[in-house]
Amino acid sequence: MTQKTQEKPTSVIAIPLADPSVPFPELTGDEPCRQYPDFWFPEQGVNAGPPKALCLTCPVLADCRAWALANPHLAGEGIWGAMSRAERNAVNRNAMRRAA
Repeated sequence: MTQKTQEKPTSVIAIPLADPSVPFPELTGDEPCRQYPDFWFPEQGVNAGPPKALCLTCPVLADCRAWALANPHLAGEGIWGAMSRAERNAVNRNAMRRAA
């Protein structure tokens, strides 16, 4: 007689595609990131200061930063809102600590 083994059901973690309360910034095409797209993804160990400095001149800086902080799974790499991934992660960690 063959014994059937019961398989454990797999759980699914649903990650929303984007946080609907923080829309992606409306871009006009004049933003620095639209003019130099590869510049915002520096290689590991490369100085991220120049792209961050250009970011600080952008008219949608605040909206871009808010979107990146609200959507870390979509803005995983690169400079968003004049912040690196490590800086965004630190801001999100601190916000979670304050909320706890």
